Amino acid sequence: MVLKSLSCQNGTTMRTIKIYCKECEKELTHELTETNIFWTNGLEFMLDNQFSILLKENENTKSVIVPIANYYLKDHSDKSRFQGCCGSSGLDGLNKLCLNGHEVATEFSDCWTDEYIEFDNNKVIIKEKDTDNNFKKWDL
Repeated sequence: MVLKSLSCQNGTTMRTIKIYCKECEKELTHELTETNIFWTNGLEFMLDNQFSILLKENENTKSVIVPIANYYLKDHSDKSRFQGCCGSSGLDGLNKLCLNGHEVATEFSDCWTDEYIEFDNNKVIIKEKDTDNNFKKWDL
């Protein structure tokens, strides 16, 4: 899989966002600030409260990724979603739920993966903070 960060390219202003469950509109994150990250296999590459936009070139899709931290998420009750050697490989489906139990994201945390949470664009609403400090829907 080819992964590239699309955040903050070409001198654009860093955005501030919040992420919500699409099904119940429950808040999933606190305010997150955009960062321009570089892939560094196996190393933590984003600080808490940051996000980046991830492009999967082979799938022609974009998603929001965040560091593994204490968000308003819980682990899936199906433990097979967390298979891996030392953590979650992320290959067994969505494994993070909103607090109401809706699938919203996948944790990648195995020894052979970078460590992050990837939100499923079909399962979340992303809102960007505007200049008046209001949050409005933002489409990737």
